[in-house]
Amino acid sequence: MGLLDFFKSEKRSHNSSTVMQSSYGIQANSGVAVDENSALNFSAVWACVRVISEAVASLPIGVFKEDENGNRGVDKSSPIYSLLAYEPNSYMTSFIWRECLMNNLLIHGNSYFLIKRDSSLRPIELCYLNPEDVNPVKVDDVIYYNVEEYDSPIPQYDMLHFVGMGYDGIKGKSVLRVHADTIGLSLGANVTATSYFGNSTQVAGVLKHPGKLSEEAASRLKASWNNNYSGPYNSNRTAILEEGLDFKAISIPASDRQLLDSRLFQVQEIARIFRVPPHLIGDLSKASYNSMEQLSIEFVRTTLRPYLVNIESELNRKLFRESERGTYYTKMSVEGLLRGDSQARANFYREMLQTGVFSINEVRRFEDMNPIENGDEHLVPLNFQPLNNINLDSE
Repeated sequence: MGLLDFFKSEKRSHNSSTVMQSSYGIQANSGVAVDENSALNFSAVWACVRVISEAVASLPIGVFKEDENGNRGVDKSSPIYSLLAYEPNSYMTSFIWRECLMNNLLIHGNSYFLIKRDSSLRPIELCYLNPEDVNPVKVDDVIYYNVEEYDSPIPQYDMLHFVGMGYDGIKGKSVLRVHADTIGLSLGANVTATSYFGNSTQVAGVLKHPGKLSEEAASRLKASWNNNYSGPYNSNRTAILEEGLDFKAISIPASDRQLLDSRLFQVQEIARIFRVPPHLIGDLSKASYNSMEQLSIEFVRTTLRPYLVNIESELNRKLFRESERGTYYTKMSVEGLLRGDSQARANFYREMLQTGVFSINEVRRFEDMNPIENGDEHLVPLNFQPLNNINLDSE
């Protein structure tokens, strides 16, 4: 059996398992089938995927060049810059392309884009491939990609493959498969809550009359009460009860409270899986202003940064020629997300200016302001000087 026959056999076996997974989903122990669509129906999964993918997609991305003196700057003349910053392919903007990249990476554990090149082997287009249609195969320390509807395997240098968490570095693990039970339990609790409250006969309160009311009198009393005290505009009004009428409010039963608490816990479980601070997906139960600001910064450092390094490493490896590596590189800027409040930012800039780390123009650049004349000088206080330059008077 030749090499091409080997890939074709791999292709057939991969497709059969893919159809089973996409058609029926992963059967969780809760009895709920978990697939891409059902998982995203749970609001916490949707929110986590969205907040991460949109954060990555919204970051400025550029191609940088470092000269022999170590000076670095954005190289807008590079064709790779236009490809990444404006139009990765004929039907996607840079934002949509990176959002699509992250959505697949978060849900499937893998994201694939075919690299189309011109006659000089320069990348000219990055085309999306459905992860369910791609199967990476390692042959003699080289990875090939068997793709549905492609007759020949694609070599690794023509495929951008962003790999999520896994064990072999060849294919990432799907969140749906690894956490099928947790997501299935969340979906099951959601269905149970919908069914329970939809079919529940729970009432807000009971009007008790000492006598016996006719059907007509009971209807008038009910209509009068609802007209005067139900609805958002009538809340907290003072009720006047006559003829021994008594109103008794009905509190939420303990079973209802437990159901609500379990749904809140499942939201926190999903946030834990995706490593997203709960307040970013609408859970403010344990949040304060100070903690939210710090958690947002930690979100950039511990959640977004690993994905950014993953993406940048694959782009640097596949889009640049071997002779360009070390000179050209891609970078997504997160400085704007780490600014914090204005007072903390001002103190940080002051420290950097006084120690000579930043120039005035570098600070202005961080704040999207135009440079000023002589603003590239690095300044230090006059009383800062080497100790051996100080002449000490001897006794």
